[in-house]
Amino acid sequence: MFKLIQNELLKLHAKKGMYILIGVIAALEILGVLAILKWGEAKDFNGTYLDFTKSDISLVILFATIFGITIASRTITEEFQKGTIKQLLIRPRKRIMILFSKYISVLLTMLFVVFAGMLIAMIIGAIAMDGGKTDLTLSILLKSILYQLLAPFFFATLAFFLANVFRKSVLPLIITLFLFFLQGAINIALMMFAKGIAKFVVFFHLNLSMYDSNKLISGGVEPPFTEFNFTTSLLLVLAYFVVLLVASSALFQKRDVL
Repeated sequence: MFKLIQNELLKLHAKKGMYILIGVIAALEILGVLAILKWGEAKDFNGTYLDFTKSDISLVILFATIFGITIASRTITEEFQKGTIKQLLIRPRKRIMILFSKYISVLLTMLFVVFAGMLIAMIIGAIAMDGGKTDLTLSILLKSILYQLLAPFFFATLAFFLANVFRKSVLPLIITLFLFFLQGAINIALMMFAKGIAKFVVFFHLNLSMYDSNKLISGGVEPPFTEFNFTTSLLLVLAYFVVLLVASSALFQKRDVL
């Protein structure tokens, strides 16, 4: 498994897309600082590098999510379209090992993008911010980021499942991005017209930070359903992960490579 994951990561490394994305994130963060210097106020730079990182991490995670969805929707379909899947399957490796090496590689790549973006934000924040007193600590920041990783991982998993359903990467990409960007609107519609069903829809449970007692993490957001708590919401999300991955495995096992 380790060698298969290493092979997948080397493929992504060769394509350079990950590094270009990190460069784009760094450029946008620098442009953001320059824009504040020109049109903002001095108070915008109050705080430490932690405050700057917390304010910018949502942008980093947004780009990491889109990138993760893109590679998750392409990693399987491109192998079949180019015929390179045959080279993988003739090796003494089980199909499920090949499948999950690709899935784990997608998640690791997303983690790397988020980690790199966080470090860049910290460096820029250390230069730009005035170092004033803040209630934010490194542990709080990291905990907040950890909560925010659940949604990107879910949408990458969904794209990965759809890539095993469809022959081309376009449909998995479009469908997953559609659900990602419109999940808020979908939640509102469900709460208005199907509240009984809504409580079991995964989109309502992807933000587990709402259960955290620290308002620096939760942002004061209240859980939409009183009958759910952190554990039950997490178990519901994990159930969705398991269903998607088991279905992906079943579809990949039966897929014709000819």
